[in-house]
Amino acid sequence: MFVIIVYDTERKNCVHLHKYLKKYLHWNQNSVFEGTVTKAQFMEIKKVLEKRRAENSHIIAYSMENDKLVTKEELGDSKGGADNVL
Repeated sequence: MFVIIVYDTERKNCVHLHKYLKKYLHWNQNSVFEGTVTKAQFMEIKKVLEKRRAENSHIIAYSMENDKLVTKEELGDSKGGADNVL
């Protein structure tokens, strides 16, 4: 399944979430990750994010069966690079 995870949290928590999400997903920009994972991986990611998130943080996880259903357009310079693409 293709997922996009977006979060808004305190700086210290950003570091923890960023480090964890890079294990599974491509870092797109600041607090945005995307990529293809199994349903089991997605469930585990959500469970860990719920456990590790700061008290007043906000996390959004979009999921779809595959990336063919998404139209993606990028403007400007990419921040994430291609070093951690699955």
